[in-house]
Amino acid sequence: MLQDKVRSAVSQILKSDDFILLTPKNPGFGDYALFMKSESPSPQPPGLRSEAGKPIQSQPPGLRSEAGKPRGLNIKQLSKNDLFSKVEQKDNFINLYLNPSVLTEEMENIIKQKSDYGLLSHLKTQKIVIEFAHPNTHKIFHIGHLRNIILGEALSRVLIQSGAKVHRVNYQGDVGLHIAKCMHIIQKSKVKIQNLKTLDEKIEFLGKCYQQGTILYETDDKAKQEINQLNKKIFEKDDSIKAIYEATRNWSLEYFDRIYSRIGTKFDRLFFESEVAQPGLTITKKALEKGILEESEGAVIFNGSKFGIDTRVFINSLGLPTYEAKELGLAELEFSEFGNIDKCIHVVTPEQTSFFKVTFKVQELLNEKKYKGKQMHFAYEFVDLKDRKMSSRQGNIVAGEWLLNEVKNKIIKTFNTSDHTAEILAKAAVKYSFLKVEAIKKIRFDIDESVSLNGNSGPYLLYTYARCMSILNKAPSAVIARSEATKQSQSISTNFNQFQHEEALLLRSLFRFPEVISDASSKYAPHLICTYLYDLAQKFSRFYEKCPILKADEDQKDFRLRLTSTTSQILKNGLNLLGIEVLDKI
Repeated sequence: MLQDKVRSAVSQILKSDDFILLTPKNPGFGDYALFMKSESPSPQPPGLRSEAGKPIQSQPPGLRSEAGKPRGLNIKQLSKNDLFSKVEQKDNFINLYLNPSVLTEEMENIIKQKSDYGLLSHLKTQKIVIEFAHPNTHKIFHIGHLRNIILGEALSRVLIQSGAKVHRVNYQGDVGLHIAKCMHIIQKSKVKIQNLKTLDEKIEFLGKCYQQGTILYETDDKAKQEINQLNKKIFEKDDSIKAIYEATRNWSLEYFDRIYSRIGTKFDRLFFESEVAQPGLTITKKALEKGILEESEGAVIFNGSKFGIDTRVFINSLGLPTYEAKELGLAELEFSEFGNIDKCIHVVTPEQTSFFKVTFKVQELLNEKKYKGKQMHFAYEFVDLKDRKMSSRQGNIVAGEWLLNEVKNKIIKTFNTSDHTAEILAKAAVKYSFLKVEAIKKIRFDIDESVSLNGNSGPYLLYTYARCMSILNKAPSAVIARSEATKQSQSISTNFNQFQHEEALLLRSLFRFPEVISDASSKYAPHLICTYLYDLAQKFSRFYEKCPILKADEDQKDFRLRLTSTTSQILKNGLNLLGIEVLDKI
């Protein structure tokens, strides 16, 4: 990254690492801002934060004399470095402007490296398990699951791009009360399951049965008792319900596979509640023997008050393991099947915060070396349609596939495009809409907004990429060879005077891509990729409007074509990190 080169150069010149390198929001303040540390605290300068996102707490002692007059030594030394075209002091900061020749050289690196540009190595020693998707069999894969899998996939790609070895895993609920609620209605239904032919018919049937079973469980005491007994039979794998259980379970798994394939996610391991229930029960009993857990009113609990967290049940009064106990069995598998891992990230809604605080603590108490500091709850919020809220009890769940199909139909009607193109645009619209918002914030999904070609949307970015490709395809012979471009870049002035404003802004944005990836991986924040790509697309659009490309003078045309080529490559690389496929033509 250019950022590393700048940091290294500054460190050598100042003979110190006692500084913070910032990215000014206003490009008028340079490409980087240098802030020296000291032991004397002072108020944080407005609008600036450190690379780690923490408030700046110090004054730069190396910039002022005791009398308060600026010291010129550091600025003069920095100005002599070829990396910078201008170095200036503004208040407590030194603003650094990268030399245009450095930026055009980086542009050539992007063209040369293609899809490899942005590959980082700062996580190369890390082995990370990311657990996401989490649908339950016998229930609908709703838009909440859709946001989960889209987030999990993007996060996986960002971490892989940063050098980490990532294992994608999926923990699916195939036992539990929700199954019993569904199967209770199936057993009483007049519908013969063998008469249901298509997968869609089968899934619709399961959804209705679960809805009816949930209502009965909450309103009918006799039904509740029967469902609880059925739940125990499912856990014990009773032969009387085995055939219908396995048949309907397989329907759900086939349904999930169809969605995973459509979204473009492949899991390294599918974990199931049924396989971790018994191991979780065994581990829970060991924790009880060690005094980590305790008995209470016929159940086994963790008394969280000792640690300032909640008290939760691990074995209920019926002797069945709860989700907490099963989580202990799951952790044992996740931390053993892939060798030694550095982190296990659970992509789950914030309502499970208490659950994870407790289970992480119990795991840590069981084996501190194995688990402490290695578990992470990546919380994401819920999704509703703009004018519609979800409720499984009321039966108005918004299915993930329904949403994809609705957006696809909207695109076909609006843009009169082919089915293949509409499918790619629809997935881009949904994925980008879910990813551009910080994970912890709720989403009110607006179909019209998601497909707009004029706003912050996936189709807008794909359209920008396609526009780049259209320009390049009209003049492929005009794209100069790298050797010629290098010669041209060396002739560029050491300031931006010869560039038009829109050219300079675009050029000064391209090299940020690796820095954004680094930031997104360290903060587990895929939305930062979206923010950067949208800004880049807007700058290209303004460049396209203000700067003729194919009709420009020859030298100017060559440079602008390479600027266009570089932009298209960054857009493609960035969209790939979001799990979005590009289109050369729309």
